Amino acid sequence: MSVHGLADAELPAPVATIAAPFHVDYTYVAGVGRSVYLRGMAEGRFLARECPGCGQVYFPAPEQCARCLVALLSPSEIPGTGTVSTFCIVNLPFPGQLFTPPYVVGYLNLDGTGTKLMHRIMEVEPERVSVGMAVEPVWAPPEEWEPSLASVRYFRPVDPALRAPLPPGSARGGRDA
Repeated sequence: MSVHGLADAELPAPVATIAAPFHVDYTYVAGVGRSVYLRGMAEGRFLARECPGCGQVYFPAPEQCARCLVALLSPSEIPGTGTVSTFCIVNLPFPGQLFTPPYVVGYLNLDGTGTKLMHRIMEVEPERVSVGMAVEPVWAPPEEWEPSLASVRYFRPVDPALRAPLPPGSARGGRDA
C-alpha cells in the first residue's frame, strides 16, 4: 500500500506533539455555591450543602439543587472519608501528564453526600485498590492550603493493612512527572 506514491517503509514517523506558543487568559468565577467549597478547602474542611426539598447532599455544592432547583441550606462540615465507587489505574504516559505512572484515579462517594469526587488514591499498591474500599483524605500542610481541591494531596485506604509506602519523590502527592 502507498500514499502519494511512497511505500509505507518510506513514510516519515508521525508527529506526536507540537510546541504551540498559545496563551489564554481567563477568569473563573466560582459563584456563591462553589465558593463555599473553595473556602472550605482553604480552611482544611470539607463543606457540603443539603437540599431542603429532596435531601440530596452535595460536595462540592452548587447554589441550587440540580434535581428540584431549590436553594441549598447553609454549609455543614463532612469528614471527607468515603468509599471508592470506581477507579482507573493509569499506566501509560501522555503529554502534559502531572504524575508518573502507574497511579490510581478514583471516583469517591464521600460519606454523607450523594455526589462523587474524582481524586488520586495513593499509599496503596494499584492492584490492591477495589470498589468499596474505604478511603480518607491526606491534606497538604496548613501553610499550603488554598481555595482548591489541591489542598487535599490524595486519598489513602482507611485500613492501615492496605497501605504501602509512597514511591520516592511523591511525598507531596503531586506533579512528580
